[in-house]
Amino acid sequence: MTAKTFRDLRAWQTAYAFKLRIYELIESGPLSNDDTLRKQLRESAASAVSQISEGFGRFDPVDFARFVKMARASLVECQNHLQDAVDRGHITNDVRHEYEKVAKDALLEIGGLLDYLQSPEAKRNAERVRQKRFERRAERNRRTGTENPRT
Repeated sequence: MTAKTFRDLRAWQTAYAFKLRIYELIESGPLSNDDTLRKQLRESAASAVSQISEGFGRFDPVDFARFVKMARASLVECQNHLQDAVDRGHITNDVRHEYEKVAKDALLEIGGLLDYLQSPEAKRNAERVRQKRFERRAERNRRTGTENPRT
């Protein structure tokens, strides 16, 4: 299946599920009183999802891969913040492990997406999409009488 929107990507879906879990975690218990750590957890979890969606919008496998790498780094950063929450006594190690499992699922999907984006297949598919887009523009321009097929 070809992803038509960023929401179709399993990497985005699993990172999004992780983000929502983090949002639940930071709204209750001792973490809800640590504004700095709450902000760090919220921003790193949200960043992963944002990076994947922004990369998807680039329409270029190499550029998209760069954003996916940043998404991966944001998830790892969030894992570090979860360890910090344990160290500060806000959550138990068992709770951290529960969240680490969700993060690990997201990291596996992100790794798979990154593998694809760095493959020759991704480059071929991107070129096919670009060619079809060019052909649609050229056809539209022929119908409207526009001379420059790139407009």
